[in-house]
Amino acid sequence: MYVVHMKRVTASDARKDWFRLLDEVAAGAVVSIERGGRTILLQRAPQPKGREAVPDYSGLIRAPNVEDADRWSWEWGPEGDLEPSDRAAP
Repeated sequence: MYVVHMKRVTASDARKDWFRLLDEVAAGAVVSIERGGRTILLQRAPQPKGREAVPDYSGLIRAPNVEDADRWSWEWGPEGDLEPSDRAAP
């Protein structure tokens, strides 16, 4: 048997503190919102097992000097085309 403690708020109060309630739910809380005699439960969806929260895309990036990617820049060339700049951004 599980005992679940949940916060109960009216729809008007939920509207006033919506972003705070979302932060609480994201942290794992369950919130009961009452509106018009009905109850709506707001809870975080379960994370699929075996999946990382943030996927690792490092194997998808293939470029020379990828470590310097934050310093790449482009300039307009003489023909009006964009060309990679030899200068590193400050």
